[in-house]
Amino acid sequence: MTSTNLQPSRRLILGGSAGAALGGVFAGFGVGRATAVERPAASAAQNQHAQFTAFHGKYQAGILTEPQAHAVFLGSNVHLDGLKKPERIEKIRSILQMLSSDIERLVAGRGVLADTEPEMSQAAAQLTVTVGLGPAILDLLGQSTAVVDTLPPFAGEKLNPRYGQSDLIIQCCAQDPTVLHHAVRALRKNLRGITEEVFTQSGFTHAAHTVREGQGFRNLFGQLDGTNNPTNQARELAVFGDAQEPSWTPAGTVLVLRRIEMNLDKWDEVDRAGRDFALGRRQSDGSPLSGSSLSDPVDLQAVDSMGLPAIAAHAHVARAKPSSGAEVLWRRGYNYHGENGSGLLFASYQRDPRTSFIPVQQRLAQLDALNEWTTHVGSAIYAILPGVHEGEYLGQFLFTAST
Repeated sequence: MTSTNLQPSRRLILGGSAGAALGGVFAGFGVGRATAVERPAASAAQNQHAQFTAFHGKYQAGILTEPQAHAVFLGSNVHLDGLKKPERIEKIRSILQMLSSDIERLVAGRGVLADTEPEMSQAAAQLTVTVGLGPAILDLLGQSTAVVDTLPPFAGEKLNPRYGQSDLIIQCCAQDPTVLHHAVRALRKNLRGITEEVFTQSGFTHAAHTVREGQGFRNLFGQLDGTNNPTNQARELAVFGDAQEPSWTPAGTVLVLRRIEMNLDKWDEVDRAGRDFALGRRQSDGSPLSGSSLSDPVDLQAVDSMGLPAIAAHAHVARAKPSSGAEVLWRRGYNYHGENGSGLLFASYQRDPRTSFIPVQQRLAQLDALNEWTTHVGSAIYAILPGVHEGEYLGQFLFTAST
């Protein structure tokens, strides 16, 4: 088949004129409907070991989902220069329609339309793809809110613009790095030319099924990370709020993504007692210095055999401990390591950062024993879209309000 017989890709259509073409990009294309010849779906035998995550639901997958072993965060800016406001809005709509179709197919073990390697999707490996919008896009759509606004500066941070704010965030997570790589590449290819990539940040925890669910993971300091995260109804309330106190929109939430650089060489000079003191937990099993097991609560009133506080006032757990229910947030952390250093990708989901992330981070920035070995070098905030029902696309509700 020659190239003249192929339909133009959705990427090329989106990157062209923003007039009638944009308005008709998905005319006759409904979300999930193919417009090109597709390879047959994998057989039942081929998919017997596949692990699928549902695309449709009240919330997007990848938020309350137990963190997978591998993650990639894609931050992009949308090309909007030279377009009138209605054309800009229509371009955002078309991108979200395209992403919805692509994600629905990928998490079901099918390649995106015109995928050149659809076989790489078949295992699925609990793939989740979560989409959010930056403050500038909310403003364009008439949805500006103080809940999703530029974060204030924090003491000690040394932010690098290469890990800064973008218009669009796509969080991709999976148990298998090959499945994840293919999904990221497929999404990136379809966004090429219509967006400009701001960052790609990759992270990892443990190989799938090597730790118990809910136990957390070892960060590169050797400490158990993710302990004392909220569970069940408390977690859902902290992340999405309720009818009385919703997030920026019902069933939506707010993601704060921070990149925290760790000085591993300097940390190597600290003995085990010093490490435990700085964190307020034992590196060996994650138990707080005020208790003896991982599940024991952090008790800041407890004293040791000498009558001194078991946990120092400037220990990390003391500074990070929520002072009220409003400060509770849900953490999905991932290690990173490469030519640009080592550290932690801290993905924090919460109903309202003004009452949770910001006050907690201000305390940590002011006086946290771990600050001697850590530096915050990246920061961004996003409105995470609600989930969708069958036949809908992500963010569909936004365009009724903006037109």
